[in-house]
Amino acid sequence: MLALLLLLCTTPASALSSRQAGPALDLAAGLGLSGAPVRAALGGQLSAGWWFGTYDDAYALGRYWWIGPTGRVDLHGERIAIASMLEIRRGLDVIVAGLNLFVAGGVVSTLAEPAPPLGYTGRAGLMARYRFHRYWGLTLRLEGGADLIDARISPAIGILLGVAFARPSKQHDPEI
Repeated sequence: MLALLLLLCTTPASALSSRQAGPALDLAAGLGLSGAPVRAALGGQLSAGWWFGTYDDAYALGRYWWIGPTGRVDLHGERIAIASMLEIRRGLDVIVAGLNLFVAGGVVSTLAEPAPPLGYTGRAGLMARYRFHRYWGLTLRLEGGADLIDARISPAIGILLGVAFARPSKQHDPEI
């Protein structure tokens, strides 16, 4: 099944679609496992990016790439971890449902006493979206990866529910 999804995400789209691009924003909250020692955490994620691809915005049908910054906050009791990442997604929308695969990487810091050094993070996952409006949708994001802080590697796993906004930017056709 995953192989079929990867194949569908990499082939070009053509029927009923045109080249489009526009802004996108995601906001989500949920649960995760991270840290050393590994502990459950409440988490939140905010992504703001730009998507582009062959797409039919009237029917939410098409394939696209998305790139932009993603911020992630995890609360482990009194400890707070903040990850700032660059995220790249490859998505496929079919009418009201959409799936995208993503990879993200960047820096992570922990607000604790004494403050540990800045670390690194890498994550990958799958995000599903159900569109209840032409531009708005509900999301389910599953991610997994690792954080490297102070020479210790710890897992970074999350499941988040959220809301997403994406729309094509207005294109002005030249008058003929």
